[in-house]
Amino acid sequence: MQVSNKIIKKIITLFTLKIGYKMKYILLMIMTINLIYSQCVEEEYSTVGILTDLSEETYNSDESVNAYSIYSWTSNDTSRILSGNGIPNHEVGTFPNPHNPNTISEQDVNQIFTLCPYLVSETGVQVGGPAGAIAYAINSVKFDPGTAGRCDDNGECSLAQGQGQWSIEALGHETFDFGDDMNHAHVQPTGEYHYHGMPELLLDLLGQDENMTLVGWASDGFPVYAKYGYTNANDSTTEVTSLQPSWRLKTEGDEGRPDTLTVLAGGPGQGETYPNIPLPLGVFTQDFEYVEGYGDLDECNGRIGVTPEFPEGIYYYMVTDEFPFFSRCLKGDFAGGEGGGGGIVDCEDVPPGAPCCGDGVCGGPETESNCPIDCASGNTGPTLLNFSIYADTVNTSQESVNVGYVLEAEDSDNYLSSYILRLIINGGPMNGGEVLESTGNFNPELMSSSIAGVIEIPMGSTEGQWNIRIILMDELDAVTNLGPNDLADQSFQNYIIVDNSELNQDISHNIPKQFSLNQNYPNPFNPTTSISFSVPIKSKVEISVYDIMGNEVAILLNDVVPAGIQSVPWDAKDQPSGIYFIRMLSENFIEYKKAMLLK
Repeated sequence: MQVSNKIIKKIITLFTLKIGYKMKYILLMIMTINLIYSQCVEEEYSTVGILTDLSEETYNSDESVNAYSIYSWTSNDTSRILSGNGIPNHEVGTFPNPHNPNTISEQDVNQIFTLCPYLVSETGVQVGGPAGAIAYAINSVKFDPGTAGRCDDNGECSLAQGQGQWSIEALGHETFDFGDDMNHAHVQPTGEYHYHGMPELLLDLLGQDENMTLVGWASDGFPVYAKYGYTNANDSTTEVTSLQPSWRLKTEGDEGRPDTLTVLAGGPGQGETYPNIPLPLGVFTQDFEYVEGYGDLDECNGRIGVTPEFPEGIYYYMVTDEFPFFSRCLKGDFAGGEGGGGGIVDCEDVPPGAPCCGDGVCGGPETESNCPIDCASGNTGPTLLNFSIYADTVNTSQESVNVGYVLEAEDSDNYLSSYILRLIINGGPMNGGEVLESTGNFNPELMSSSIAGVIEIPMGSTEGQWNIRIILMDELDAVTNLGPNDLADQSFQNYIIVDNSELNQDISHNIPKQFSLNQNYPNPFNPTTSISFSVPIKSKVEISVYDIMGNEVAILLNDVVPAGIQSVPWDAKDQPSGIYFIRMLSENFIEYKKAMLLK
């Protein structure tokens, strides 16, 4: 029950006259507590005065950071205010790394959280993804446990582009590697370092030991704790224990779930074929089920209970060692976007290159419903009748390449308006990749038309498979958005390979520091492919090819070569389709790469 300040002042005056000043100070403390809690109405929890005067500026000399970690938490009458640069204040892993090619950089973190959170959902609202924030740690680093990785029913997967219905988990398995470090964190293409799970070295800095430690705030204003809590949620005198989620691994996969990885189409290692690589339970988010009472926490990995900061009790979220690692949903009100929770940002509202709806990449929280321009497929607008692009492999090592194309479209209801042709590698800017674009307008007042265009692939473009996406629009803004899978379904070319190697020549003036064998391009191939390799000193090198039975089928090189990056071709026209192993042998070095010949 709240007591009016006038009544408290009268009581103070009375007790000062009757008893003296000692009681006055006790009553002043009561009034202060009343003022704090009177800011929030009865159905709300109050977080007023908890970590609202905190700031730090510390230089992080980690070789992957070398920048100041700056953050502050303040408040006004109604809101908690976070300002920071998103730079971690602890040791991190090596970035960039082979599985995460992004560099940590400063961010502009300015978030507002209510001081009076309240529960509005019994089961929680799904939030998160690159376009939003589910929570921020004390050091202004974002929590976001999900990934943009997806697989389709056939086992064709992408770590970046986000096609297919099966969501790949970042943690808890060894099938896919997102380049996470010891803090279960990695880096977005924007340079944003973010946690997928337990921020181990942040906990060390906060001196957690085996105590209940507040590590951040969720977008709905409720606090976030890590790992430990009281055995009895409502009794702070009970033993502190590692709290367990109530999610468990299913005994079998859902109907239609792929059990074998066939192709990795986007992200690090994209373009490679992996036959017979199993996809065990635990790889996908859908492999887990919530069982009420199975553990200590609810479906949003939280519970109501007392904490050191909230002895009267509050709802709080937990970071756990097991799935879901961190909440995938919020139970409190985060309407209005004050906490940045889970919205889909339009590309007109963000700087160029930032992840957004309209960048041609379907990933993160984007779906056909909330971002049809990136994710919708099928013929909601004009129909693509024909498409040809006049290259399947280009070399941009010396100059840019202009590739011509022709597309034909029709609309049964309206006049054609315009089109966009995009080439996308590694999932586009959202996931560390790139996007090239060619646009044009159809001739006016035509319902059927063919149009020719050219797309420029700049000199030195990233090697690998650039997937094609075509977007068609009519004059009433009806849109048809055709991704690489849709184009393939219509038997249209759906990618271009950029291969910047020059066969049998030294293509780099930079001397490599070590021997290495690179993946052949293209792969899969038919019937020719090129194999590049690095040699740090003049050496005798043998490049040979073996079939799946271990039989040597070709010796491509067996000679002394100068230091540098070299390349040799392989014409497999006389070999049957199948898996082959390319071996590089030189002095004390040996390495294999797997290639697939498809005829």
